[in-house]
Amino acid sequence: MIKIIFFFFPVFLLGQQKITSQYIESEIKKVHAVKETGNTNEYIKKNTILLRDSKQINYSKGIATSALNFSDIYFLLGNYKKSLYYLELAKKEKYTKDNIDMQVDIKMLYSYNYSVIDLYQEAISELKEVVVLSDEIKEDSLRIYAKSKAYSVIGAVYLEKEQFDLATLYMKNAVNVIEKSETPGNKLQRSLIWYYLVLANVKIEENKIDSADKYVKIAEARPKKLFGNNNFKLYETKGRIHDKRKEYKSAIDDYQKALKLAEKTNIAAAIALYKLISDVYTKLGNKESATEYLQKYTSISDSLANAKQPTLESTVKHLITQKEKGIKDNNKFLFYGVYIGVFGLILFIFFIAKRLYKKNKILSTKEQERQLLNQKLNIAFEEVVQLAKSNNPEFLTRFQEVYPIFFQNLLQIEPQLLNTELKFCALIFLNFSTKDIASYTFVQPSSIQTRKNRLRKKLNIPSDEDLYVWMKNINTKI
Repeated sequence: MIKIIFFFFPVFLLGQQKITSQYIESEIKKVHAVKETGNTNEYIKKNTILLRDSKQINYSKGIATSALNFSDIYFLLGNYKKSLYYLELAKKEKYTKDNIDMQVDIKMLYSYNYSVIDLYQEAISELKEVVVLSDEIKEDSLRIYAKSKAYSVIGAVYLEKEQFDLATLYMKNAVNVIEKSETPGNKLQRSLIWYYLVLANVKIEENKIDSADKYVKIAEARPKKLFGNNNFKLYETKGRIHDKRKEYKSAIDDYQKALKLAEKTNIAAAIALYKLISDVYTKLGNKESATEYLQKYTSISDSLANAKQPTLESTVKHLITQKEKGIKDNNKFLFYGVYIGVFGLILFIFFIAKRLYKKNKILSTKEQERQLLNQKLNIAFEEVVQLAKSNNPEFLTRFQEVYPIFFQNLLQIEPQLLNTELKFCALIFLNFSTKDIASYTFVQPSSIQTRKNRLRKKLNIPSDEDLYVWMKNINTKI
């Protein structure tokens, strides 16, 4: 027996797959291929092997990729603590620090996790960094995907906060980024379908059912092969439209189709559907079914809420630690600054003439920097003005980037302001006359004057106060 084992041992060794970087690269491709099939169990199995083998040879790309995959998996399963754990693992890898695409993906997943545990501002902060980082991505399709995805998730966060105008604005930005692409591939087209469905849900929340139906039809017009996991969102959205129209039996049918798909891949979506189905059965007077689905909703929601609390606590601790580290670094910097200042003062005593010369030089440099900053602000202002004059759809987005607090202050006064009204306020802020606004927006000057009067009433602006001055002042309030 020992002789037989001894004879076959070399054969056994030769039969083992040697783990190399080339082998890991091929396994990464296989993992991505399995993800496209939607087979979650196989995806987890392949990813587990990928992480194990990558750690065995300390292959940074394999470790970072598999950790990111696991973060995505656990997020969809509702285990946000583990999702954040694997994100930290991916973030530390050298491959991540050298790879913009990976940095973008990690920030996206951080934003998802932050948003579900109600850390909305942190989520939006991560997403705005993604918008900036995405410009550094070389490949067109990946750059477009990253930027559109960031806009869409910002839109989803604002939808969650019930700020529907901003949700619509950012979702349309996401759509426009892809629509401008000359040859969007399947991945971008699938994303586009999702964005239209989210837009439909925004309109449902605003009770604009016809607009919601329009967006659903735009999504449905796309080839069916592109839907994939988007199918559950399609059926859920159609169900919500039927629900609003009191077509309850059709709503139940669509919700059940959505639930069957969501239970396999997206636990959060499945939970929401349990509640939606329970509500419709209540409207139909079917108390037994309403109670059944409400119990499912309550049971899973409670377990997720229990899991969510330690995740929230650990995440907040992590954020506090990061901020404390920044404060300590600043204190250290301050200490060295004081030390250098004292040393500089001694030098000043001995080399006063030279110091005066340097001081004048520094002042001159600062003046140049100030002039350069003013020049940049003037360029940004001119860019916004030109976008307004050409009635460019990017005008609102760029205006918000240059004057970030303007819309926020307006919406605090009147949260129901529409996008068209926000744009009108922006034009007044830019000091366009009634005649100019009429020309650029292709309406009569009398209509513009009427809109100004309506705006005064809506924002409670006194009739004796100059509208243009009022708009300038609103941008200075914090």
